[in-house]
Amino acid sequence: MTTTTEPAVTTSQERQSRNPPGTEATKAMGGPGAQALRRRRRADALFSYAALTPAFIILLGFTVLPFLLSAWRSVRNPAGEFTSANYERMLNDGVFHQVISNQLVYTAVTVPATIAISLFLAVLGTKVVRGRSLARVSFLAPAVLPIVAAGTIWVYFYQPNFGVLNGIARAIGLSGVNWLGTSDTALGAMMVVAVWQQAGLFVIFYLAALLTQDPQLREAARVEGTRAWTFFRRVTWPLLMPTTLFIGVIATANSFKQVDLVFVMTQGGPSDSTNLMLYYVWQTAFGQFRQEYSAAITVMLVIILLLIAIAQIRLLDKRIHYR
Repeated sequence: MTTTTEPAVTTSQERQSRNPPGTEATKAMGGPGAQALRRRRRADALFSYAALTPAFIILLGFTVLPFLLSAWRSVRNPAGEFTSANYERMLNDGVFHQVISNQLVYTAVTVPATIAISLFLAVLGTKVVRGRSLARVSFLAPAVLPIVAAGTIWVYFYQPNFGVLNGIARAIGLSGVNWLGTSDTALGAMMVVAVWQQAGLFVIFYLAALLTQDPQLREAARVEGTRAWTFFRRVTWPLLMPTTLFIGVIATANSFKQVDLVFVMTQGGPSDSTNLMLYYVWQTAFGQFRQEYSAAITVMLVIILLLIAIAQIRLLDKRIHYR
């Protein structure tokens, strides 16, 4: 008997796997075609680097180099000698310890509060049918105000003698409070202003994220009888994690850069109860003229901020379900 072997049938997928897209064209072009493709890719890469160069120069000149100079100056004394005295002084500086405590409390309260309020307002903005545009503009209004103007307005609200808050308190039979003149209430009063001013800006980010979510998800949940809170917790909130990570990092950086409110409302008082790190940097550098010690505090501020940002990214990045 003779056995006959049928010719193997080559499918289109096998042909594509043997000859990936573009291979035949490259072979047809030969060597010059491949060289032209490499030149085009090299030109695209050079264009990308050229487009990024101005931003890189600005970042290097206004961020990296000043930080390196501050780090160098932090280990020098006024005579120009190398020393660790500035960092040793930090360990024994009671005001610095108070400032660190104030800063951590300020960040731990304002960042979650800003996220929660801005998310609530964004969800509310998607629910409102009548006056939706007016509602969204009203949410953004505090963020449009300069922080100095916002602080000045709230100083009037907090004024102990004729302020709005104490006027309301006296009208209902309560005694007035010196909101900015008492250590127990000054930092909290300033945090209220910071959250009020920042939340309006972050509402825009949450609104954009909510409006890009697929409406069919909500329709499917409604058909299945899923409760609104369950849908928010299981679907909406996980999909908002990338936006929440971004807002959390930006809000944390803003909390460490806060100097305007301190300067306008309390100037660090009473008894340094509202003194924050950046204001203390300004105070030591230009109020007390201790430039080297101020540089050491700046280095410590950047290190703390980087550690918090890394912790936020590692914590929230695990909860991000899509990018």
